[in-house]
Amino acid sequence: MSSRPNTKEDQAQELRNLLEEVGQNGESNETSFENGDEIEIDVLNLPPRKEVHTESKGFKFKISKPFMRLALTVIFVLLCLGFALYIWQDELVSLLQKL
Repeated sequence: MSSRPNTKEDQAQELRNLLEEVGQNGESNETSFENGDEIEIDVLNLPPRKEVHTESKGFKFKISKPFMRLALTVIFVLLCLGFALYIWQDELVSLLQKL
């Protein structure tokens, strides 16, 4: 059991060493732009993610598959009825006159 605290101390020491290396490298490797101006972004004044991603990007018309199937069926039936009326126009007119 004495080996466990040593591993935790070793892990913490490794992390400290990594942070020191990053801190030393970060100071020497500062990013600069070609014209010398640095753009600073104030992270605390950014809008919430919800506001940024919920903005409407235009009108979006969405048709579900069952509605599309119903619409195509109705159009097909109307076309068939129209074609049938065109073909049997004379017979239907004479049949309606007899009633």
